[in-house]
Amino acid sequence: MEFSHQKELLLCALKHFDIDVIAFKGQKVILKENMFVSMGEGPQFQLWKSGRREATFNDVVKLCTHLKMHLEWNEKSGVENSGTS
Repeated sequence: MEFSHQKELLLCALKHFDIDVIAFKGQKVILKENMFVSMGEGPQFQLWKSGRREATFNDVVKLCTHLKMHLEWNEKSGVENSGTS
């Protein structure tokens, strides 16, 4: 898969899942919470968090599902842990 098609596929999927894109840098799509997705050969997407590779996906839908669950879990944790006891 050509890089431009791979990037368009990723951006379309992220938009569909309502995952915000912060910026683009070469073959990286920067997301919030110190995360980014890099694109490799073929339909391969690597998820990075805090400078460490977290997972590799060949399916953009599985990548976005994983991201969405992670981001929603962090939002719920932040809300639950933000109050005083």
